[in-house]
Amino acid sequence: MKRIPFVKYTSCGNNFVIVDALDQSHLSEAEMSRFAFQATNTSFGVGCDNLLVLQRCSPEPLQQIVEQRNYWRWAPDVSQADFLFRMFEPDGEEALCCGNGLMCVASHLFNQHGISNARIMTEIPLHEPRVIDIGAGSDCLGGWVNLGNPRKTPASLLAEGAAEAVDPVIDFFPELTITFREGDLRTFTTATELKVRAHLVFTGEPHLVIFPDQDFSIPELADYVFGGRSKWSVQDRRESFGTWLVDHIGNQINSRFRDIFPAGISVNLARRLKDDEIENRCFERGINRETLACGTGSLAVAYVFSHLHQTWRDEIDILPHRCRWHDESARIRIQRTDNGWRLSSSPVLLFDGIYRLLPENNQLVAALKQEQHVSESIAEVNE
Repeated sequence: MKRIPFVKYTSCGNNFVIVDALDQSHLSEAEMSRFAFQATNTSFGVGCDNLLVLQRCSPEPLQQIVEQRNYWRWAPDVSQADFLFRMFEPDGEEALCCGNGLMCVASHLFNQHGISNARIMTEIPLHEPRVIDIGAGSDCLGGWVNLGNPRKTPASLLAEGAAEAVDPVIDFFPELTITFREGDLRTFTTATELKVRAHLVFTGEPHLVIFPDQDFSIPELADYVFGGRSKWSVQDRRESFGTWLVDHIGNQINSRFRDIFPAGISVNLARRLKDDEIENRCFERGINRETLACGTGSLAVAYVFSHLHQTWRDEIDILPHRCRWHDESARIRIQRTDNGWRLSSSPVLLFDGIYRLLPENNQLVAALKQEQHVSESIAEVNE
């Protein structure tokens, strides 16, 4: 039975277990996906959103990726980066990128190894991974990542000819139809369909950006998404309906439009508060539910907003709606620089510990897999 040292960080409500494999590899390539479920599970594990594995960008780990995962035909050039950023979802699938996760890794490198800036390789599962800059220091927003410039969504994540081209980066969907059961919206309408406009941009993950105030065919629903400007009888009930609405829209887009988004899509619902502040709610494709905050989603919102309004501000604060239920000061700062868009926040080290990796044939592992299978089956039924 292996003992796996880890640290747990949080950034804007996103929690990560980080396994530091810079000096010693505690997990084999095959074990990373299996450990992800144990690390993220609240009943039998540590409990977090994702498992992060930090490795040196050297021939050995790159070759192991080539041999055990069907990502690349040959390993990338090791001279491109200092480190590898690996992120695993609860089901063991390796994700592409994560702004908040990268900021937590930046803080860990600074706190544990005294490294204030580094080049790190992310988007590992894509044919051509991306190398970006991360860092941390004494700034009040203690971790940062430069995600470069938003890009066209890779062909593997978007059906060809599925959208209208707005510019070389953004794809535009003039009408996606969300359906409801009769009576779902009975509080204010008898409608059973909501038509939305959406902008798609790739910022390390594929993100749809929707501004409900302008992009909903039923504008009144926008206030329900964000808790509202107008008063309602019971605020808690309003927030509950808004949460249901966000998840319903996210689930519908990911299920009914799988032919357009074959790998799934994260859905951001955003509202402008001030010229330099935008509120955001993000349904994340990797976990099939709303997340408390999303760094790559925040960049997508800032970029689309800047494009739509032709206001290329050097700095925008994205306010993560769900996280701010618990922390009113939570924000992800987006800064436009000459060499890309930089995100910063205040990652916090929660604790460190040791986790015992259960053997593959352990009965508890079988029980965990069965629990995961049941959860997925329930999700499919609900859709």
